[in-house]
Amino acid sequence: MKILSRKLLHQLSFKQAIRRCTYSTGKVSDFGQPTSASHPQDVVWQGLIAGVDAALEMFKAEEAYPVSKLDKILPNMIKRSSKLFHNKLTATPTYTDLETFQNAAHVGKVSDLSIFTHELRWVKSPSELKLMKESAAIACQALLQTMLHSKTYPHEGMLSSKVEYECRMRGAQRMAFNPVVGGGPNASVIHYSRNDQKIKDGDLVLMDVGCELHGYCSDLTRTWSPCGSFSSIQEELYDLILQTNKECIRLCRPGASIRQIHNYSVELLCKGLKEIGILKRDAFRLYHQLNPTSIGHYLGMDVHDCSMISYDRPLKPGVVITIEPGIYVPSSFDGPERYQGTGIRIEDEVLITETGCEVLTGSMPKEIKHIESLLNNYSYTKGMEAATV
Repeated sequence: MKILSRKLLHQLSFKQAIRRCTYSTGKVSDFGQPTSASHPQDVVWQGLIAGVDAALEMFKAEEAYPVSKLDKILPNMIKRSSKLFHNKLTATPTYTDLETFQNAAHVGKVSDLSIFTHELRWVKSPSELKLMKESAAIACQALLQTMLHSKTYPHEGMLSSKVEYECRMRGAQRMAFNPVVGGGPNASVIHYSRNDQKIKDGDLVLMDVGCELHGYCSDLTRTWSPCGSFSSIQEELYDLILQTNKECIRLCRPGASIRQIHNYSVELLCKGLKEIGILKRDAFRLYHQLNPTSIGHYLGMDVHDCSMISYDRPLKPGVVITIEPGIYVPSSFDGPERYQGTGIRIEDEVLITETGCEVLTGSMPKEIKHIESLLNNYSYTKGMEAATV
């Protein structure tokens, strides 16, 4: 297991990360240079901006204008067009309040562009998959480092800061979302975001984390015990979630759908929770009190990507989804007291391939024996040396 630990720590060195940080804008020599369209006061307050001229070069548009001229230019463009597309989710009053836009919408000339962009984003190109794999690798390494230091930093806020630091040091531009770091009963809150509580000895920590690399997101969750040992009760629930995670990943292939995989996960979890004794009567109804979420979602330029693509659609090679079974037992749940206040989720990124699937987050340990061995055999000094090789 010590060999496993060293291999995991060597997968993405800090030197590789620094190189990755520096290539993104190397070919855009004029990006950030002020132009005649830039107001001098804007530069003082906000720094150098692209301006109209650089925007043409950067985004390869046929024409570019300052926003201040929108009300003069857009009305004529709308009048000359038979159809107008825009993104409803990001629409702003800057143009939707224009009389010509409202008139066009009234006669049915305006359509939502999202249905087309979501179709384009659903199946990833080889270049997109390269970025998604790199983003997943960064998240895995960042979460691993955070897990290994979780006994040293027994506070949700510290672990949240640690994982963001590790992501950024490996080349991520930003986090894909605010990390979920729930210790003890806070892990039973699905989108817990306070991250401000001390983690008690023996508590489980649930961490849901993702980073963004050049526009592409990762999304990964692990649950572990910072003390290096799962209790028998924690292990019982964890094993159920782990087996559900594995079984659902086996279903990930062309032709399957997220809906089918979700329904299968509900069957597995209901059966397991009844055997454990958490669910007794009305299992399916009570199950949704313990897990109201889907088994997963599409992933790409957004964390919950391609929201206009149905979960009933058969998956294709090049689609990336998450598989994230979980159980969230609130302290108030009417069930065995020993399980109350427990939250466990295991989330992986899965790429659909021609022959099945590839787990993009497979390098991040999720077996109890691997997690316990890593935590109990890890040396802080050696770990830091390995990370900087």
